[in-house]
Amino acid sequence: MGDYGLAGLWMLLAGSLVVAVLIATGSILLADRTLPKSVGQGHNAALSPFLTCVSLVYGALLGFTIVVAWEQFSSAETNVSNEASTIVTMYRQTVGMPVDEQTQMRALLRKYAGAVEGPEWQNSIRAGTGTESARDALNEMYTVLGNEKSSVATSPITQKFLDQLTTLASQRNQRILDAKPRIPGLLWTGLLFGGVVLLGIGGFMRLGSARAHLILLSAIAVLLGLLLFVVFWLDHPFGNELGVTSAPFEQSLNVFDSIDRGA
Repeated sequence: MGDYGLAGLWMLLAGSLVVAVLIATGSILLADRTLPKSVGQGHNAALSPFLTCVSLVYGALLGFTIVVAWEQFSSAETNVSNEASTIVTMYRQTVGMPVDEQTQMRALLRKYAGAVEGPEWQNSIRAGTGTESARDALNEMYTVLGNEKSSVATSPITQKFLDQLTTLASQRNQRILDAKPRIPGLLWTGLLFGGVVLLGIGGFMRLGSARAHLILLSAIAVLLGLLLFVVFWLDHPFGNELGVTSAPFEQSLNVFDSIDRGA
């Protein structure tokens, strides 16, 4: 979730709901100042087509955005799990390597997992980039595999390990890309403006009770604010307990210890 943190995320949710209710209240107050005290019986009927049109277009846009954002969130979560699983598989594959290369590869895999779980995870969230430590670990593993003087270069396990290493590099690049928001600013503009227009038209409708009107429109405003917050949350998948965490890599380090103990 960027630099918001868990507390900041809840504050952002509360703020979005408050702003939505204020917009709803403001639209009703604006209507009271603009419209005459008594409106004709056809007032609501005249506004209904506009409200229906805006509701359908905005609902379709918002629903489509949520579906796409959820797919991207799920893809990011799956990719992180797969990346953590890949390094565990690679660590197990080192069992078939000579002792010297096995020690070297395991140290590099630990270096990679430790870098991703700590500095690179935070760096991906804040800047959308990786760290030199994780990148160097990948490059060093390629170097060891490509060393003609190394006995691991002719080992039957080499090709499988190389395939996993290539997959790992691809998954790392995808994780860094997933940390960047995907929804463009123009779409956010449409979502926010559409919500304001929808609440504005709702404010100009007339009900028998002003209090009931305020409660009803405020409920719609809370719903819109909540859905827009969900879109924002899904578009920022990394960062805290409510999103994708580095727990899979922490688990990988624990599995490494189990493999070292022969478990």
